[in-house]
Amino acid sequence: MRFYINPRNKYIEVYGEGREGIIIFPTWVPGSYVIRDTERYVVEIDGIRIGKNRFFVKDKFRYLIQALSKDQREAISTSDYLFINPASVFPFQTIEEEYCVKINVRWPIHTTLKKVGDWFCADNYNEFADSPIQASPKLKLIEIDRNHKISTIDELDKPIVESLGKCTFEIDQNIFSDSSTNEYIFFFRRSDTDFGGIEHERSSSIVISWNYKDLIRLFIHEYFHRYNVKKIRPKDLKINYESETYTELLWVAEGLTEYIAVIVPLRTKVVKVDDTLNYIANTLAWLTFPGIRRMSLAESSYTTWIKYYRRDNNFLNVGISYYQLGLIVGLIMDLEMIDSGNSIYNFFRELYKIREYTYGNVRDIAEGLGVQNIDELVFSRNPPIFNRLSKFFKLSFVDKGFPYCGLMLDNKKVTFVEDDSPADKAGIIPGDEIVGINGISSSNLNLECKDKLELVINREGRLIEFTIIPDGNPGHNLVIKGNGEIFKKWSGGIEYGEGKSNIRII
Repeated sequence: MRFYINPRNKYIEVYGEGREGIIIFPTWVPGSYVIRDTERYVVEIDGIRIGKNRFFVKDKFRYLIQALSKDQREAISTSDYLFINPASVFPFQTIEEEYCVKINVRWPIHTTLKKVGDWFCADNYNEFADSPIQASPKLKLIEIDRNHKISTIDELDKPIVESLGKCTFEIDQNIFSDSSTNEYIFFFRRSDTDFGGIEHERSSSIVISWNYKDLIRLFIHEYFHRYNVKKIRPKDLKINYESETYTELLWVAEGLTEYIAVIVPLRTKVVKVDDTLNYIANTLAWLTFPGIRRMSLAESSYTTWIKYYRRDNNFLNVGISYYQLGLIVGLIMDLEMIDSGNSIYNFFRELYKIREYTYGNVRDIAEGLGVQNIDELVFSRNPPIFNRLSKFFKLSFVDKGFPYCGLMLDNKKVTFVEDDSPADKAGIIPGDEIVGINGISSSNLNLECKDKLELVINREGRLIEFTIIPDGNPGHNLVIKGNGEIFKKWSGGIEYGEGKSNIRII
């Protein structure tokens, strides 16, 4: 199929050419575990609708698609900028045929699609869908090294570019020994919202806010997916553009990738050890809530479509993130492997030989490299992560036993209430707005949980009085300290490090 597009402000006009018959708009964009139903952006089409995302068309047809999404998993078209994730814009007929696109702009265009005359082409739809397109009169290509570039309309400080070069070299050469000369592009844009990143085989797309602090980690997370997901993947994680695909191994695909994104910048001296341990401490702190006692790591992978990507203000009570717990399991695996003379690098080298893996493969490789009883980390609710880590780090909960109410606030709005906490027992729920504290307007006070609190709550426009009697904090914020030979090997030669979490729970 071929597509000729005219970008407009807010819309993309597309002229398609293929065979007369059925075209299919994807409902799923690979790399994002949520059904997006991108067909909802189709505004006009020369065709007959025969289903939610299917149309019968002639061999030549036209459609108009809305392009206002700042999310790099979709598409945006303005008077001076164009970004397309192809799976969100272009339909398919059969996967195994050539797909090409021609773009009617005079701007610089960056994509990993191969250029054939004025067209950008892929041998099949999977490759086509996996190749973003970015264009703008302001677009520039920043060189990291000969094979790695950044396509952006924004500026990036030179130290960030140099740091990326060190980290990509560490991954390519010291983990995978990959001498590939394929070009890799980071598509990057700053926005007013953090959309994070999404991986592609030869690129990644990253949209973050202007004050985003963990840029290196995010870049490296998406870059590592060049291997872990695109070349190494769970055997049951198949591409299906119209339906959900389930696996219990997203913690390997995403959680261990997040661990690599933490450890590689540390070992390349790009990020300081205390900053790394602060991040780990915060990750651990989020795993101290009731959700970890109700959901295992494998379950969190299975339920991503219905829980993780549909999180509400009660999620910490009922579930866990396979990114967060997967990161901590990766940390435990790495430390235990180092203790046996190996490392997480060896694990990925072995997994790379298999390419499409099962949990049995993961377990056999991990335990063969020195990990003890990985099953209890993956399948247990309330896994013994703190006990396993205490062999290598000194952990202490700095808020344990102190008076607390068990709620989180955004200004005066309750955003979370911990199960069985004093606030929960008092009857507070997420969404409540605190308008009075002990007879005084809450606009004049900060909520402190030391003594009995008489609260006036605005709930759905009704004023309700509640009494909270503080109790001892079960322990959420912690300090993590590391030293000794294992720590030195883990950190890349550093003698001592310390980190502290800063979760705000009242």
